[in-house]
Amino acid sequence: MQFKIISKKRILLLIIAAVFTISTSGCDSTALFSRKKFNSSKILSMRIISEDEQVSEITNQNDLDFYINALNTVSSDIISIQTENMAKYRLVINGKKDRHSKDMPMYINKSLDKKEIFIETDGELVIIDPSYFPQILLDPVFESLYENRAPSAIALYDDYGSSIRLKPGSYEWYYRKTDSKFYSSVKNEGKDDKREKITMTGESLPEIGFPYEPDAVKLDFMLDNETVYTTSDINASCPLGDGLYHCVLKLSYDENGERDFYGSAVYMFDIQIDKPPEFNISSDWIYPGELLVITASNVNDDETVTVKTDINFKPNVFGEGSEKVILLPVSYYHQAGKTYTIEVSAGNESKTFEVELRDKEFIIQYLTIDPKIAAETRNDESAREVAEKVDPLRPVRDPVKYWEGTFIQPVEGGRVSPKDFGKRRYVNNAPTSYRHNGLDIGQDEGTPIKAVNNGRVLLAEYLIGTGYTVIIEHGYGLKSWYYHMVELNTEKDAIVKKGDIIGYVGSTGFSTGPHLHLSISVNDVYVNPMPFFETGVPLQ
Repeated sequence: MQFKIISKKRILLLIIAAVFTISTSGCDSTALFSRKKFNSSKILSMRIISEDEQVSEITNQNDLDFYINALNTVSSDIISIQTENMAKYRLVINGKKDRHSKDMPMYINKSLDKKEIFIETDGELVIIDPSYFPQILLDPVFESLYENRAPSAIALYDDYGSSIRLKPGSYEWYYRKTDSKFYSSVKNEGKDDKREKITMTGESLPEIGFPYEPDAVKLDFMLDNETVYTTSDINASCPLGDGLYHCVLKLSYDENGERDFYGSAVYMFDIQIDKPPEFNISSDWIYPGELLVITASNVNDDETVTVKTDINFKPNVFGEGSEKVILLPVSYYHQAGKTYTIEVSAGNESKTFEVELRDKEFIIQYLTIDPKIAAETRNDESAREVAEKVDPLRPVRDPVKYWEGTFIQPVEGGRVSPKDFGKRRYVNNAPTSYRHNGLDIGQDEGTPIKAVNNGRVLLAEYLIGTGYTVIIEHGYGLKSWYYHMVELNTEKDAIVKKGDIIGYVGSTGFSTGPHLHLSISVNDVYVNPMPFFETGVPLQ
């Protein structure tokens, strides 16, 4: 292969001819070798427009000069850019004449540490000198490029694998811009901000996902506009019962010199705590003639508590809201030495308790009473009176818990035997068909008798068999009975408080001497009063 050699003289002639051809065609020959500079004297204003139509209007001459200088320092050593990591703007130059005006695409690298601003002009992509980058990025139109200009959204995870994303409802925030200075950003809580809601079983607080670990956390739970629980430990177990809680979460970030932000942010949301129903019983063993208490917690409005048992009593369920109470008296007629079962259920939850009924010795009492008194107080008229006036009161069960705490002894200084309850009786050497259903408290006639606890008076009158008698309903079917008083100091339907004087010791009715007969029952089953003086109703 042969190469034709061209002389230097001929090459020079070719170049001159090319330049002559371009100049005679009307083209600017200098455009091939240098870019035409912008002249600020020919420009009235500039606008920078974001994709969401945010506009920065530049009219100040010093600002115009700054931008013109930046545009006149561009370099064209750019082949292409990856636009997916670029924020797109428009740079609109308003010249004094149409030929001085331009509308140019503008791209800024979202990775601000790159300091890259690109301008597309006359079909060519150029880059502005990085030294102008910090000052240009202070313009408010570029606010959205600062990743930490506001607190980040957080994620809340429920117990079912779902999550919600929360933006801060309010914040007081400081973030660093490209000039290395911190700027403030404040948002106040909106009155109509919609709150997201998650549902928890209540075993633990919701898991929170932070983009940045906070230096301090405060989580408030509010119910009916009152703070009911506050914690700074987001890994703690949840001590709250069922309900819809308004939560306020405050995250604080300290200024530490390493982060580009500091401040505090408040997030608001609702938590619906819906724990599964939980059942408890006061004891797994009991003596005949005592009271069992079953509690059911976390019961929803659409869940019904049911109880099945081989104890001879039809229990009722009481309580408000998610907490329920079942009073289950075990009569002294039940067979001791046997285990009884109690199955409690609500919703999809159920639990079976086994209760041992331990043997207990009940003493035998031999009672001597004047035959005349016996005849006057134990007769058909007395039985009719009980059937008409007393028996209808046995099933009364107010759905209100009147009683509070332990029960008090009704007679100060009274003489009583702990074994008095449940004893078998012989009256005038003849066995009786009944058991002693209470305590006989001996004391002088006229001694005041106090209500053992708060309640509503169901009956206050003279009865043939029991003399002056008071019956008080303490709620949930729990009653106290007072017999043989010499005088009454209350009336039917009165609301009495623990310790109120309701009568005075006497010996009216079927009685051998001054004393108070006190009984406690649940509906028509009598239970030993002694434990009520010691521990009250075992609700826990």
